[in-house]
Amino acid sequence: MGLISLTAGGTIDANDVVYVDSSGLAHKASAVNLESAIMAGVALDSGGAGALIRVNPDGYYGNFTGLVPGEVQYLSLTSGELTTYANWITDLASSSLEGAYLARVGTAATTSGLDVEISRSVFVSASGL
Repeated sequence: MGLISLTAGGTIDANDVVYVDSSGLAHKASAVNLESAIMAGVALDSGGAGALIRVNPDGYYGNFTGLVPGEVQYLSLTSGELTTYANWITDLASSSLEGAYLARVGTAATTSGLDVEISRSVFVSASGL
C-alpha cells in the first residue's frame, strides 16, 4: 500500500474519504460537486486544519466497521462518508440536487477492510432516477 501525506484544510477523521482542493489542502470528499468528488483516497489519520495526515490512495485498509464483504462502496453525498449504490441512489432521489457524482471508492474485503480502488466520478442526473 502506497501512502501519501497531505495537509488538512479542515477537520478530517480517520476513515474519511478526502479530496485535494486547488490550494493543495485535503478536505472531506462529497459526491455533491465535481471538485470534491475527485478523490485522493481514504484518510488513515485524524487531524485539524494544518495537520499532516496520511492517505491511502490505492490498497487495502482495515479500520472500518460494518462493511459487507464483496459490496462496492461509493462516495456519499455526505462529506467524507462511504455508501452503497442503493443508498446513494436513495439519497440522491430524496435530495433537492439536480444530480451528483457517482464514484467508486473500493470493495469491502472483510467487515472491517476495504480494498481502496478510486474511480473516476461520473455525473448522474436526478431526473433520470
